Amino acid sequence: MKIFKCKTELYLHDTSVENLFINEYMIPANGDFVKVYLFAKMYLDRDLVIFNETLAKYLNMPVQQVLAAWDYWESKKVIRKHYTGKDPDDFDVEFICLKQLMYKGDYGETVKEEEKTAAKINSSVFSQELLELYSKIERVAGKTLNSKELHDIKLWFEDWGMDDKVILKAYEICVKDRKKKAENSYISAIIREWYEKGLFNMNSLEDHLFENDKKHNTYKRIFKALGFFRNPTEEEKRIMDIWLDEYMLDVSVILEACKKTSGISNPNINYIHSILKDWKDEEHPSRSVKTKLTAAQIDKLYEDIRAENRSISEARRKEIYSAFPRIRFIDEELRELNPKRLKLVLEGKTNTSIYKSIEKEMTDLRNEKISTLKNAGYPADYLNPVYTCPRCKDTGFLDNGEKCVCLTQRLMNK
Repeated sequence: MKIFKCKTELYLHDTSVENLFINEYMIPANGDFVKVYLFAKMYLDRDLVIFNETLAKYLNMPVQQVLAAWDYWESKKVIRKHYTGKDPDDFDVEFICLKQLMYKGDYGETVKEEEKTAAKINSSVFSQELLELYSKIERVAGKTLNSKELHDIKLWFEDWGMDDKVILKAYEICVKDRKKKAENSYISAIIREWYEKGLFNMNSLEDHLFENDKKHNTYKRIFKALGFFRNPTEEEKRIMDIWLDEYMLDVSVILEACKKTSGISNPNINYIHSILKDWKDEEHPSRSVKTKLTAAQIDKLYEDIRAENRSISEARRKEIYSAFPRIRFIDEELRELNPKRLKLVLEGKTNTSIYKSIEKEMTDLRNEKISTLKNAGYPADYLNPVYTCPRCKDTGFLDNGEKCVCLTQRLMNK
């Protein structure tokens, strides 16, 4: 058994600030410099990483002002810079324990151990799961994620405890289903709604989406039968939910009741409600109880297929790696280059020569891989994931949330 506390939002935590800082350093300092120190300290206390460009954006100040703040605090020995490149602005910031500074008189004694800790914190930004999630989201969004988006995704994944597939699904719904641009504010609203409803994993989310989509289509069918060409009001939805959830009526029964309005000039939901209530009380012969299949049960129908296809993909990879060691090397190179590319994105350095060089190298490697496969008589997508049903990728549902034809066939076979 393990005991743990639930993950909460960054802004619901407390930030510790030494009284020495308040009494000795804060009062004479420039107000903007204090803002930079405290905001960065908030992230540090939660083992999170924040970059100068992001700090500047949050605090509504130029990046140069943030850099000036670090220069000031370094001069006061409140922080230490660790340079990561030739550029003088490329450095990591280490916060110094002020009590240790006061009593030991030297803030360099514990450098090595603290540098290891800082490196460990930085490396958490680029965990393999996060890297894969970033790449998948960029493919769906059709763009390179900026530093704010990368940090938000990390927050949802690590602090909020949202499953990576849930985060990816939010982007897919936005881009593929609702045909909107993958703007951070829109995605954040979707994620926050799911978070508040406790939809942290795909099983709970798919049940929610399946029921919502199914009900939406049912509402449309009922309104069409009534001759209504508008969206239902919240009250009308509530009444229709009674028919579907409380009375557990099949849609065919509801549509039969709608036919009773053919001679009425102004049909309404309340009239249908009275008919269905009577039918329920009288156990109408055509009344039937709905049978629901949860998303988890549907997922189980495809479990063996996905396992078999994963085996095929793995066998293909071993085959190609054995015959063409160069392709294995290319894949390894791409895995090493991607974190470097993402780090530059996080730092807002997508216009630098090093970023463009990495992008070009990755493109050249992918093209070489495809060319090698084609020249050997293999299709370009030979190493891509294998799916029995490419339409739904062996999930049973299309991108718009509708049932795939393969799922309908499987349910009929069952």
